[in-house]
Amino acid sequence: MFVRDVSMKQGERRLFYNTFILCIVMQILSVSQSLYAQLAEKLYTTDYQIDHLRKGQLLFEVDNMSFYKNNEYGSTVQKGYTLPGFWLQMKAVYYPLSNLKLEAGAYSIWFWGTTRYPALAFKNIPTFGGRDYSNNVHVLPYFRANLALSENVNIVLGNIYGGSNHGLIEPLYNPELNLSSDPEKGMQLLYKTKWLNFDVWIDWMSFIYNKDTIQEAFAVGSTAKFKLNPPDSRFHVYLPLQGLAYHKGGEINISNASVQTVMNGSFGAGLIWNTKSHIVNFINMEFDVAGHIFPKGRTYQPERGRGYYTKLAMQLKDFNISSSYWAGNDFISMFGNAFYSSISTREEYSRMLFSKPKMIYFGVDYTRTIGKGFVLGINAETYYYLSGKMYSTETGLNQLSAFGHNTIYSFGVYMRINPSFLIKQY
Repeated sequence: MFVRDVSMKQGERRLFYNTFILCIVMQILSVSQSLYAQLAEKLYTTDYQIDHLRKGQLLFEVDNMSFYKNNEYGSTVQKGYTLPGFWLQMKAVYYPLSNLKLEAGAYSIWFWGTTRYPALAFKNIPTFGGRDYSNNVHVLPYFRANLALSENVNIVLGNIYGGSNHGLIEPLYNPELNLSSDPEKGMQLLYKTKWLNFDVWIDWMSFIYNKDTIQEAFAVGSTAKFKLNPPDSRFHVYLPLQGLAYHKGGEINISNASVQTVMNGSFGAGLIWNTKSHIVNFINMEFDVAGHIFPKGRTYQPERGRGYYTKLAMQLKDFNISSSYWAGNDFISMFGNAFYSSISTREEYSRMLFSKPKMIYFGVDYTRTIGKGFVLGINAETYYYLSGKMYSTETGLNQLSAFGHNTIYSFGVYMRINPSFLIKQY
């Protein structure tokens, strides 16, 4: 705990150093464990590469994520909540050609203790108010066609490889959406070479008919990772570039809502130190500049904003430990973690903004492969706010105690089950 009898700038620097030292200590302590771990992202990502040796195979595949995530927030940014439940995909997988993979089935998500689910796209659990909902179950058809046009290029139609597969930084994409949101659907182009990873996609969320009373809605995104030297180099340098746009509109509907297009983006630089050690697998440092552009006349929210994101991650034999520092200025995220935005998701603060919030994040997680197609994961996270007064956009007056409690945390336990069974070889 640092003492606030020094300047804010000195206090921020000291707390950042303390967090860094704590990160090192936690890594040293974790060496004594005997678990086999990978990055926590292994729970969420799906390999899109097509195995040409599977040509003619018909399989039955189960893909399930069971989870219990408890968010103890209690801040003016967002109320705390718990996610207890699972999502489940059951599908047939067929390889008619050596470069074509087809998947068809159904997707469903369940939260224990509820009988209603959003009728539209499942994206905003913390702010869902029960309007436009369906009863009993939430089941969607699932179909994906993945065609490898070459060794480096894949085109995907239907349910795309979304979520953490895009590789978006947390200010742009909240990893929790891997648990609670519907599968993305639309079109995707994937390009991967020794020097570049590229992903561009469109996720169609809301379809409209003539004289419909709702707006069509879709998101367009693109991520690129330029690799300045081979990834297995002792020191690997890369440049990430990311962009998102969310559009609500339509020409054939009769909604009174205005057409809106909002955008998020980021660019930065990163370094991975492949230590080649038996204890520390690698150390990753990255710095990103994030920004947003909102249309003019959009109520009280600022039209432009930015933020600076510095991340340090270390993977040991057993654990992945990460910390980050965020400094924002009128930045608003569409799909990112709410704690990186300058606005609150709470209705009682709907006309207030945070003035230049600063935050330190610290997280520990591990995943353990317990069998082929079975992965167990655990994580714990904490966010500590250094500054950021709230002010009214109507009066301009400040409000003290901007974030309620300065420290908030969450923890979760997850299990990914993804076995497949060969039905027939044609």
